[in-house]
Amino acid sequence: MGKTSNRYTDDFKKMIVEVYETGKPIKEICEEYGVTYSSASTWIQKVYPKEKISSKPLIKESKKQKNSSKEEKDEIMRLKKENERIALENEILKKAIAIFSKDQNI
Repeated sequence: MGKTSNRYTDDFKKMIVEVYETGKPIKEICEEYGVTYSSASTWIQKVYPKEKISSKPLIKESKKQKNSSKEEKDEIMRLKKENERIALENEILKKAIAIFSKDQNI
């Protein structure tokens, strides 16, 4: 028998597109959520039909960002650092869950 395909809910598909919109590379999204590249790119392509889907993150710089003040730039830098810290904490928690899950299966 062949492998059956996974069926994903519309909410899950929307979530994948939203994560892509935050600027996260599609390859990372696929690894993190366990979906294939072709599935994720198909869902994204439905929302962005004219954009070329690539493994690079989708980050669009607005005109307002180009002319931002020093305070806004400082705030952006602070938020980027905080985002990096949160992402690191998230990875640590994922690893801890994996370790504890293995212990419970024994």
